[in-house]
Amino acid sequence: MSYLSKILIRLKGLRKEQIFSIIALMIPINIYIIGDFLGAGFQTSLFKFQISSYGSSFILVTRDLSYVISGIYKGQTALSTLLWVIGVCFLVSSIFILFLESGASDNLKKRSGTLIIIAGILFISSIIVQYGPFFHGPAGTAIPIGLPVLFVIGGWMYMEGRKEEVGDEVQEVQGIDEKTG
Repeated sequence: MSYLSKILIRLKGLRKEQIFSIIALMIPINIYIIGDFLGAGFQTSLFKFQISSYGSSFILVTRDLSYVISGIYKGQTALSTLLWVIGVCFLVSSIFILFLESGASDNLKKRSGTLIIIAGILFISSIIVQYGPFFHGPAGTAIPIGLPVLFVIGGWMYMEGRKEEVGDEVQEVQGIDEKTG
C-alpha cells in the first residue's frame, strides 16, 4: 500500500471542518520581497522559506521566536514576529478544539471559526507592522495571498456553528405560535 493511499484512508475519517483547519495551517499566508529585491520568500503560519544573497533558508516559527527572545530581532520586526506567533497559537488552538473533541458540535465549530478569524487578524497586523498599511515599505513588499482563504475558512466554520442556533430559534418561535393558537 502506497504512502499516498494511507494518507487518503486517514483523511476519509476526518470531518470537513478538520480538513479545512489543516488547510488553514498549511496555506502560504504571505509572499514577500525583502528590501529592494535583496531576497524573497513565502510564509505559512508555521514556517517561512526565503531565498537571499545568503542562500536559501527554511525558518520555523519557533526559530523566529528565539530570535526575538535572544534580541536578534528588535523593534518592528520583533513586534511583527510576536504578533505572528500569537496568531499561530490561536490557529493551532482552533485545530486542537476540532480534533480533541469526539463530536463536531456546532458550538465547537463556531469557537474554532472565531479563533481562525482572530489568527487572521493577528497575521495581517503582523504584516502591517513589518511592511506598512499598504504592504510596502522600507522592509520590502508583502502580498498576503492566503489571508482571504483563512478568513473564508474561519467565516464558514463560524456560520456552520450558527446553523444549529438559528434552527433552534425557528423551532422555538414555531412552538410558541402553536401554543398561543
